[in-house]
Parts: sequence; structure tokens; C-alpha cells
Amino acid sequence: MKLRYNILTILAALSFTACGDFLEPDSESEFVPEDAISLNELLLGEAYQRNDMEGFNIFLGLLDDDVEAAPYQVPNEGFDGNLYLASFAWQPDMFKMMEEAGAGHINMYERYYEVILGANAVLDYIPDVKDTEENINKVKAQAYALRGFYYLNLVNIFGQPYNHNPEAPGVPLKLNSGIEESDDYLNRKTVAEVYEQILSDLHTAEETYLALPKSEQWNDNFRTSLPMVQLTLSRTYLYMENWEMAAHYAKSVMDNPNFRLEDLNNIPLNGKNDAGETVRTYMVYPTYSSTETIWPYGNVKDMFEWTYDGANSTNSNTGNKMHAYFQASEELLGTFVDYDLRLNRYIVKAPVGNSSELMPMAFGKVNVGTTYYLPQHATGIFGRCLRLSEAYLNYAEAMAMTGTAGMDEATAALNALRAKRFDPEDYEEESFDTSEELIQFIRDERRRELCFEGHRWFDLRRWGMPSFTHKWHDNAESTSTFRLEENDLLYTLPLPDEALQMNSSLEQNELPGKRMPIVE
Repeated sequence: MKLRYNILTILAALSFTACGDFLEPDSESEFVPEDAISLNELLLGEAYQRNDMEGFNIFLGLLDDDVEAAPYQVPNEGFDGNLYLASFAWQPDMFKMMEEAGAGHINMYERYYEVILGANAVLDYIPDVKDTEENINKVKAQAYALRGFYYLNLVNIFGQPYNHNPEAPGVPLKLNSGIEESDDYLNRKTVAEVYEQILSDLHTAEETYLALPKSEQWNDNFRTSLPMVQLTLSRTYLYMENWEMAAHYAKSVMDNPNFRLEDLNNIPLNGKNDAGETVRTYMVYPTYSSTETIWPYGNVKDMFEWTYDGANSTNSNTGNKMHAYFQASEELLGTFVDYDLRLNRYIVKAPVGNSSELMPMAFGKVNVGTTYYLPQHATGIFGRCLRLSEAYLNYAEAMAMTGTAGMDEATAALNALRAKRFDPEDYEEESFDTSEELIQFIRDERRRELCFEGHRWFDLRRWGMPSFTHKWHDNAESTSTFRLEENDLLYTLPLPDEALQMNSSLEQNELPGKRMPIVE
């Protein structure tokens, strides 16, 4: 079947309501790839989460305990606090609240299926493309890698944690770019079934990459690669608590000669910005100039806009410079010792309003401008990346979870990472008497090393969904406290209303009632 690709057919696919074949060549916008070069272009245009694409993240950074409300400020005229409060307070109708507060169209469910559809279209084309087996395999490996990665994100946003209830509803599995005769693909598969597909896609990608020459298994070209697949497999198995396989794939990445841990001693605390001013320096990872970056992806604004918003605006009523509405939580900052180099190189500090006071922002390690810091290793144009540090932490956790037999290897991996995060004069190797003590330290280390990179919310889910609170400034005099309970239903996000309207076969997640402030 020949396929046509344009935005209207993408939206038709996501509605799951059209009948017959879609993406058929019936217009002047017909695009039929004939070789691997054309397929690569299609992949980049429709399947990659590029740096110019938004809508995949936007508010996920407000859900976890690494973020808290910043000092109160008088909001700009017309600002509706429900835009942020909807997710920050884990409201069951968060999508409706955000839309009514002026967010416009927010539907990350739809955005993920758009790029999944792009990967599906490429895979559907492959049998009819005329090219060398090697060139075709390069495309095939990328498409499977991307689809597996996207489904891993989708099921951990809208499905329950695998280790909590693998038989809970996950997400629909759309595995081609056509409309099947059966309506089964409209239904939500279980979390376990989605994970089975994720593993199938990732293992197919791995096998395909391994069939390529070594020189084609990783290149610094912003594309997926064998180590990207292996790290995603390690993450997937970690979420499934398959410790042996999680450790195996993490070790494969750790042993890859293309990467090495960054030594933060080489990142100066202060530098010069473009204007020649002395400013604080922060580490920027999502660029291939970093020795840790395996695969960069995503848009900087999409990942951090709501934790950065207001920093460069002025209040029309007061004339005061606005600051962000959120900052790094005291709890997160309290996990660092003062001489940990990450404390001043991972978390951006910005002025509070018109004052000279600096506030620890709820983001870091990305290039958001050079007003008050100097990006390192060239300009970073992506918002996120898979990087080597995660492999060390996955390996340490997996080995520690096997019991006393894995403690030595887990500790060695942990110390290898930490040695690059301290001045040699301050650094001391860690040692542990029990596996329980080691496991807790690894969890804290994971929080420090990977803060604001999209891991914390997923980690809280798989570590038992603990209870914690968020405080919100109602006004200059009062705050409201909202509590996410242990095993809270909102550890699994609601499906957007639009998705439910477009697909009547979807069932909404079980949701609590309106979340009210707790009385302290």
C-alpha cells in the first residue's frame, strides 16, 4: 500500500474514527519514498521529537517533589494561576483547567501518537523501498527505536506503574499507519501488553543495529543509535524490576568507548557571556559536544517553559521584573552537600524580581540563554537527552537490588560517577554496611544527578508512590497546601478529554474527586 503523508491524515489517524484506508495517495501532497534517503527525511520530519516541536512535556515538571512555589509575586495582568495550579495540585480535571486558564491546546497524548504514526509510516514503507539492505536497516532500526521510546513514555504517563499493577489499562497500541478491519487497536492494552511491545520494538532495533557495521551503530548526528536503544532497554527493564537485564544493558552502555563521564572540575564556576560580562557557568548536557550525551531530543521551551516563565517579563501594574513561579525544592537542595559541584553547575540561579537575590530555578543543564549563565560545550538546541550517567545509576540500582552479592559492583559504579562530581580534595568514596543503606543512597544520588531531566516523577511512581505536598501562593498573605497521597490515583494522569471524545473505545483512568487544600 502506498502512503500519503500530511497533517490532515495525521489528525485523522489520531481521531481513530475514520473508516477505510487513510494516508492513501489521492492529492497533490502525495509523498512516496523510493529509497532510504527519502525514508530518512520522512523519519526526521514526522517521527523524531525534534528541537522545534512542542507539546510533549509542558507541565510534567510540576508534578514531582523537586519543585516548589517560588516567593510570591503580584501576577501580570490577565494571568490565571489555574494554568499552573492544575497540574501542580494534581487536579483530576487538569487538562480542562489549563485550557480554561488560557493554555490553549494541550494534548501530549495526541503529540506522542503523531510521532508514533510517523514511525509506523516509515515501517510500512520499508518493504516497497529499493535500496541496499544496510541503508534500509539504518532506517528500520531508527523507527523501531523511536516507537519503543515513545510508548515507554506514554504508558508511564497514562498507565499505572508496571511494578504496581501490570494488568491495569495502559494505552492503545497503534502499530501501523492504516486503519485495520478490527477495532481492537482502539482499545487500551494492559500495561504489561504495552511493555511487551516496547521490548519487542527495542530488541528489534537492537538486532538491526547489530547487523550494521560498527561505524554505523552510533554517530554524532542527533539520530537514535545502538547505545540509545540499550540505555532505553536498561530503563525499561529497571521499571519492570528485571534487575539482571537492566544491569546487562546499562553495562553495555557504560562499556561503550564513544562515551565517558564528564568531570565537573573542568566546568568553571564563572565565565564570560556574549557581552563579555562575568556570569555563572552551568553544565549543558543536550549537545553532542558533551562526552556523556548519547541522544539529544526535544524542545527546550517545551521542557521548561512553565518553570522558567516570567523570568524576562515585566509586571504591567508594578513595573517589577517577574521571576519564575517555581523553584528547586528545599528537599532536593538538601540532598546535596555544599561541596558537591553539581549544586552550582546543574541548577540555574536567577534573580528574584528586581533584587540581586538569586533563586535556584526548577531546571538546569540546558541552554535557555546567556543572560545569567554561560552554556558550555557549544550551544545546546535540545531540551533533553539520554546520557551516560543514567547507565551508571541504572547499573548501580539493579545490582544493589540483587542483594549482598551485587553490593560491591553497585558501589563501584556509584563511586565512579561521584568521583567526577567533586573536587579531588573533597571526594571520599562511599561504603555501605547493608544493601538497604546502599539502595537508599543510590535513590538519592539518582535524584541529585538526574534532577529536572524527566526522571523523578517516573522514579517516584516505581518506588512506591509516596505521599508529599505542594504549597501554592493564593496571594501575598496566604498559601494553600495540596497533598498527593500514597498510591494516589493521580500518580497516573487522566486522559485528555479530547482523546476520549475522538475515540469512544477509550476508558478514562479512575480519578479522585476535586482535590481541595488540606487544613494544617
